[in-house]
Amino acid sequence: MYDTARMREIAVIISDLYLPRAADAPSATVLASLPGLAEAARFGQRSTVDDGWRAWLARWIGRDDLARAAPAAVAASAASPHAFDEGSVWIASPIHLVAGLTNLHLDYQGLLRLSAQDLARLAQDFANTFGEAEFQLEALDSGAFLLRASRNLNAATTEPARVLADELEASLPNGPDAPVLRRLGAELEMWLHSHPVNQARSGRGELPVSTLWPWGGGAAVTSAAPSGRGAPTGGTPSAAGTLTSCPLVFGSDPYLVGLAHLTGLQRRPLPERLPDPTDWPHTQRGVVVAEIAALLQANPGWTMFEALAHLDRCFIMPAIQALRAGSVSSVLVMANDIRLQIGRRDRLRFWRRRPKSGSAALRVMME
Repeated sequence: MYDTARMREIAVIISDLYLPRAADAPSATVLASLPGLAEAARFGQRSTVDDGWRAWLARWIGRDDLARAAPAAVAASAASPHAFDEGSVWIASPIHLVAGLTNLHLDYQGLLRLSAQDLARLAQDFANTFGEAEFQLEALDSGAFLLRASRNLNAATTEPARVLADELEASLPNGPDAPVLRRLGAELEMWLHSHPVNQARSGRGELPVSTLWPWGGGAAVTSAAPSGRGAPTGGTPSAAGTLTSCPLVFGSDPYLVGLAHLTGLQRRPLPERLPDPTDWPHTQRGVVVAEIAALLQANPGWTMFEALAHLDRCFIMPAIQALRAGSVSSVLVMANDIRLQIGRRDRLRFWRRRPKSGSAALRVMME
């Protein structure tokens, strides 16, 4: 029999699934391959995550202070020391824009993850081309950059994955200092247009980088944990045989990396499949942060729905199976700012009608 006290909760977060209400309907074959999401939609309690999964995760581990911090500021805490202590920092995501009949737009294939070599070459050439007086560009292991500014910039920005469900023009920076970021964006487009890195990418059959999209900006945060209310409940690995409420997290999202650095979370690379929860070391909670865009880049022939089906098969359904077996007491599935939480007692509610197909589960995530 499983030790039910060993693992209390698993959260599976699909960080870049943002669906517009008018999204094209997937095929019946794809819908049939979403059994985990369908079960979570059928039995789970649905709620809205108003400020996104990153702030939710920070609060979930007891760090309300980090929930209020800018995502880029959290991500920057795990990066190398820098000269702009008083400025602001942004995540700069490489994207490929597609030209339509009347305007540009962004699709899932355009959310790029660059190799370490491409990141290093672009970061060095950025310094050579633009200098380092106003902005600095730093490569991240996640395939994106940190963009550091020498002064605080007050501008509202949009995460590029969210642009998939909105108009590109409406998602451009706005606010008092937005012209600075928009001007930089235009300069980056011209710089990248015929850049040797893009020429090499095109030669390899890879999409070129149209620009670097800044988002999640704010002032830097300190790595010191606050005292009193809101401090982490267990930031370091526990002694042998002792359980801790500090989660084990899987993924390479830059915010996740920074959060682990600031709080002592145990972080591991995203595995090919959810590990057996009974084997997780000394923790009662686990978090998986997976990305559709990374799967599409590794599998260019896939559609977004096929990538979602893969995540369902490798992470959501194994978590549901662990719930059925009794090794997990609760499963959370989060995407599109919607949270589905299903516990062992929820699965006893037999009066809940079974969705006719996976489309019902997707509608729960879209409504």
